[in-house]
Amino acid sequence: MVELFSYNWQIREEWFDWCREINQEELTKERTGGMGSILKNLFHVADCDQQCYNG
Repeated sequence: MVELFSYNWQIREEWFDWCREINQEELTKERTGGMGSILKNLFHVADCDQQCYNG
């Protein structure tokens, strides 16, 4: 479980770094698939991880 947590943390940090390079319009632009926008997808992933770890 620790390995999975570490991997997910690393990937999430890479997403956050990448998102810092993109302007607000691109982050919130509605898209087809997923949760609708890059930002909503990122929040969804973080929320799912939180729910998993809090069990």
